[in-house]
Amino acid sequence: MGHHRQLKDKRGFTLIELLIVVTIIVILAAIAIPQLNSYRTRGYNSSALSDLRNARSAEEAFYSDCRVYCSSKADGSSGVGLPLASASAPVTIIQFGISAEAPAENTTFTTGISQNVQIVINTSADGGSFVMASKNTSGDRCSGIDSDVTTLYWTNGQLGQPMDNASLPAAVMKANDLNGIAGTGICNGLTGGTGQMSWTSL
Repeated sequence: MGHHRQLKDKRGFTLIELLIVVTIIVILAAIAIPQLNSYRTRGYNSSALSDLRNARSAEEAFYSDCRVYCSSKADGSSGVGLPLASASAPVTIIQFGISAEAPAENTTFTTGISQNVQIVINTSADGGSFVMASKNTSGDRCSGIDSDVTTLYWTNGQLGQPMDNASLPAAVMKANDLNGIAGTGICNGLTGGTGQMSWTSL
């Protein structure tokens, strides 16, 4: 009798109990994994926005010294810039005459850029205005700013794609180049879901 009771006490889980546990684990994973991915994407977007703010401060400091803004072209001259990344060398002004007050010596523009973040800076023809945008390759937002206003802007960006210079409008002196402007290039809002299709204030 005692031997029978010991065997009864040592019985394992039934198949039904195991299936219930597995089902609960699957349900919890289905809820948690999308949330985790959402939090990670928000973190990527935040790093790109932070880098954009830092780049704006660097541009204003550059303007204070040189009386002209620097594009993200390799030579910093006015016009449509190229994407800058964390591995990019500092942009050095080697073409003079962007404005009458431009310095007569090479001037370097530098700003910190996080891993997987790209920044594009366009300047007006006279170098007196800029528009810039940033995006983390793993993020789903583009962040933008214009030198003529203090507002920050955003639009949906394509997940898994880096920032490209086709995504940013040209800089125009004394004009808000982003407000309500339709997104283009990587920043065209096509992320597979609903979102901002144009540059919208944060």
